[in-house]
Amino acid sequence: MNKQLQFELWQECNSRCKFCYLGHENRYTPDELKLSAIAKAKDKIMDLSLYPEYDTIAYIGGEFFQGQLKNPKVKEAFMDLMDVTNWLYENKYIEHIWICATLTLGKQEDLYEALTHFSDKSGLWILTSYDTLGRFHTFEMEKNWDYHMKNIYKLYPEIKFNITTILSGDLIEKYLNNTLSFKQMMSDYHCNFFFKQCGGGETGDKNKMNALLPNFFPTRKKFLAFLRKFKQEESDYMWTKLFNIYYRADTLYRNFNTPDLQMSLNQRSKSSKAEIIESNNPDDCKVNTCGHSITYQAYIDSDACVLCDKEMIEGI
Repeated sequence: MNKQLQFELWQECNSRCKFCYLGHENRYTPDELKLSAIAKAKDKIMDLSLYPEYDTIAYIGGEFFQGQLKNPKVKEAFMDLMDVTNWLYENKYIEHIWICATLTLGKQEDLYEALTHFSDKSGLWILTSYDTLGRFHTFEMEKNWDYHMKNIYKLYPEIKFNITTILSGDLIEKYLNNTLSFKQMMSDYHCNFFFKQCGGGETGDKNKMNALLPNFFPTRKKFLAFLRKFKQEESDYMWTKLFNIYYRADTLYRNFNTPDLQMSLNQRSKSSKAEIIESNNPDDCKVNTCGHSITYQAYIDSDACVLCDKEMIEGI
């Protein structure tokens, strides 16, 4: 796999996932900053000297398709960016295109329009998320997600889907008692999965999150039971998708909501060792006693490292 070039065009999102800072702040992005971010991303990807170092271009929001393109100029610029990306794919500069979409609100008309800008959709990935806590505030939001997942596949079966899901205590319990099956979801939605541990940090932050979302951070005992069952029942490939940072973008350009923080470069290491991670997240640079980033302290009742526990189960 070659390197992945990712653009966070803006931080505006109206999904309001309870575990996400955007859900609390709902950062509104002025249209002029959106236009600036799109123009800078277009300039970057048109630099053909980047290829073949990078074989994937990815776009993450916030969110794009739930009203964020309502300004006609912003929408026109965004679709033009999709056209340039399609040209790079058609001319074999890149092999994959990733577009993030939460799919939770509305008819997603801008997403369906964006998909028409790709002449060959076999290299196109839609990256979405599924969580049992904090994401679907109403039954209608989950029903909307379900509808668009199935409808996009019906229209364009060549498009690939990747679902990111957080290994919360609630999700782990549903997996352990067999009310949630990743195999069934992969069959229903023709998708791959990527699994994230709950966000790490200081114990007080974990308690605060579990107060907001009871059973968000799992106990270590439940997580170890989950790892044992997962290792036994899922494929080796699925095992590699457990919080494996190899799958994240190598180079990320982030845009914030103030002009002086536009297009911030974040070169991301493919190592879990905190001391060599270059990141805008200060927690990435804090070291657990095992040497891994503090972000792997993902238990409510322990400072143990989920990555070390995965390695332990793997060695049994």
